Amino acid sequence: MKVTSLIAGLVLAASISTARAAIIAHWTFETSVPTTAGPHAAEAGDNAGAGSPASGFHAGAATVYSNPAGNGSAESFSSNTWATGDYYQFQTSTVGYSLIAIEWCQVRSSTGPANFTLEGSTDGSTFSPLLANYTVLASPSWSSGTPQPTTCFAAVAAPASFDNQAAVYFRLTSNETPSNAGGTNRVDDVKIITIPEPTSLGLLAFGAVVALRRRR
Repeated sequence: MKVTSLIAGLVLAASISTARAAIIAHWTFETSVPTTAGPHAAEAGDNAGAGSPASGFHAGAATVYSNPAGNGSAESFSSNTWATGDYYQFQTSTVGYSLIAIEWCQVRSSTGPANFTLEGSTDGSTFSPLLANYTVLASPSWSSGTPQPTTCFAAVAAPASFDNQAAVYFRLTSNETPSNAGGTNRVDDVKIITIPEPTSLGLLAFGAVVALRRRR
């Protein structure tokens, strides 16, 4: 019974820690329908609305933005004519929040750019790498039916300087220029979130152990 009580305490601690996470801004592209470079307002999250815009930038004037099937949903944010330095950008306020992170899903066509860097900024002009040279898969492709979890990226934490800011910016920036200008890259289910305090679970678990020892 004592072991069971300890395990239950640890499970409860994990549940409490997870509950502290918050979704600040969430882009699903289901209502924004991104057939242009944007801005496209976040549809969900505490800061949903025009104050949390998503946008695209391409140096090439011939870029076509479109909304093919997302990752198990009807819409995504897609574009072609990629060159090194082109990006998707996501912005929101983090006033009142700390421990900021971003997670997203991303896929490409067989000729779309594969090598990207996640960058972040608190002023919209000076960006630093948060996840360099990550690979975007071309398969499995997306459809409106079954989501493909292997095309999604787990939460990447931002520096403490992103806490409690009027605006923070995240960019998914291409590191290459594909030989085929028609190659596409698309994103979906982008979330700027808070992550639980790493020490919370440990402290709560420690409290459970202390309580168990006292009962002995």
